[in-house]
Amino acid sequence: MMFHNNNPGNNALTQAGRRLVYMAGLSLLLFLSGLAQGAQIRVETDRGDVAADENFQIVFSVEGDVDGEPDFSVLNKDFELLGTSQSRSVSIVNGKTSRTTRYLVNVLPRRGGELTIPPVRFGSDKSPQVKVLVKDSAAQGRSSATGADASVFLEVFADEETPYVQQQVMLTVRIFSSISWREASLSEPEFEGGEVLVQKLGEDSRYQKQRAGKNWQVIERRYALFPQQSGEIRMQALNLRLRIPAGRKKRRSAFGGGGFNDPFFDDFFSNQSYRNKVVRSKPIALQVKPVPADYSGGQWLIARDIRLEESWSDDLDKLKTGEPVTRTLAIVADGVTLGQLPDLEMVEIDGLRIYPDEPVAREQATGAGILSTSSRKFAIIPVRSGDYRIPAIALKWWNSETDREEVARIPPRMIKVAGSARVAAPPAPVAPESVTEKPSGKTGPVQEALSPAVSPAADTDKWLLAGAVLFLALWLITLVLFLRQKQRASASSREESEAMPAVAANAKAAWKTLHESVEKGDAAEMRKALLKLAPVVWPEQPPRSLEAMAQRVGEPLSGELQNLSRVLYAGEKIAWDGLRIEEGMKALHGAIGKKKDGKKQEVLRPMYPELKGNTGDI
Repeated sequence: MMFHNNNPGNNALTQAGRRLVYMAGLSLLLFLSGLAQGAQIRVETDRGDVAADENFQIVFSVEGDVDGEPDFSVLNKDFELLGTSQSRSVSIVNGKTSRTTRYLVNVLPRRGGELTIPPVRFGSDKSPQVKVLVKDSAAQGRSSATGADASVFLEVFADEETPYVQQQVMLTVRIFSSISWREASLSEPEFEGGEVLVQKLGEDSRYQKQRAGKNWQVIERRYALFPQQSGEIRMQALNLRLRIPAGRKKRRSAFGGGGFNDPFFDDFFSNQSYRNKVVRSKPIALQVKPVPADYSGGQWLIARDIRLEESWSDDLDKLKTGEPVTRTLAIVADGVTLGQLPDLEMVEIDGLRIYPDEPVAREQATGAGILSTSSRKFAIIPVRSGDYRIPAIALKWWNSETDREEVARIPPRMIKVAGSARVAAPPAPVAPESVTEKPSGKTGPVQEALSPAVSPAADTDKWLLAGAVLFLALWLITLVLFLRQKQRASASSREESEAMPAVAANAKAAWKTLHESVEKGDAAEMRKALLKLAPVVWPEQPPRSLEAMAQRVGEPLSGELQNLSRVLYAGEKIAWDGLRIEEGMKALHGAIGKKKDGKKQEVLRPMYPELKGNTGDI
């Protein structure tokens, strides 16, 4: 059975409902389409002609809203980021409002050729990928032979490209220029693949040089490099940023507002315009060799030259018991940093008391490299007469010039000690002569021509009075010194009590750092933590290297420290136990603390306490 609706009103309502549903669906479709489309992002450069030695801007124009900040780190592969800025604008056309955000990224190409600007994410949105053609720079990577056609170029070379670990490498940087410039700056050497200590040597030198029939102004800068681990270490290209002439300015009005667009005020008064330029050097690779297998020294030490020197304050054949003599030892090392030098020590000798002063170290940066000197004085007091033999001192080191092991040596010394000089006894008092007067034979009173007599009792009283005055003066002086010493001791006690929390905090931080490095299992962090802990364990004379630390402790801690040193500096694949090192250091610290607090131990005080802590000029 079929039913027909012939009501015209119902038909009108049905059509209106259909139109309403259609319009709602269309609006929803447009809304979802807008959500799917998101913001529109365009990418362009501020100029079409881009050179490898010049910076330019990449402009990201965003129309609409994005749901996140841009991440420009993806540009680092082919470009060096120099800075970013941002601007916004709002426009209204035919009643429709649009917002545009422009991100200006200042970059420097890392090389020439066709480079890619990769997509940059703005939250869920991302920019399109764009290709940029970068022209090769005339000065980029040029050597001295092929760079004569450039107005400015860099020349960089190392005197040794296959050094040993910790060997000094001389790096020379030369800037050749045939034009004048402004505001030049040169980047510092940076390395990847391993740690390298870098030290600039002296001031820059300036001179003129002729090459390929052309005169050049040259600025030369030198560095001393010390690679700290074996393997390939690459030095990144050095960047020379400067402003070079770019032609004459167009005439501008002083009040038009355009004269102050230059970075510096003096450009306003100059007819010459300038542009930014970046010149790159070629990168350098160092193939660092480990410690030679045939090196027999305990601590790795490589230099161009090492000397051991000594001097004495008195003749060694005229020493006497109880009278001090000073021995001065020194290490003079060419091409070595102070941190590589070992500590100067003297062995104990029966019959001689030896009091070492603090070392005096000096590191000098010369045009030829680093020259380090470490000296130390030892006060020696003989307690018995006789002949004594001072043992020889030998220091093994590796000669970087001859590529072989050598030994710096101080020969043994013989000293003769005589007994103390005897003090001459005072002369015995001479008895006064008795005078007998003979009678003159004359009668009457006898005249005696005698000097005025001195009563013995009066002489004794005079000496007693002088002794009493002297005793009273000495007693007063002693009392004053006692009270002053008591005040100093009280002040020192207060300072020590005030300093105790800081010392305890430093020690706690050092132990915490050591424990964290053990958990990480990082050999380099472990070395830093141990050297930071050294002043806590040995507050008077902390060792400055792992090798010096290993010489002060016994097994098994000594062996573990040497294994750690060989892993860091020799590049050997040796197992080292960080937990064992931590436990050994804690046990050693506890043993030293108990020994210091014991009542039976005799500690000789330094002879010259006022000199303690004097490390000299470094």
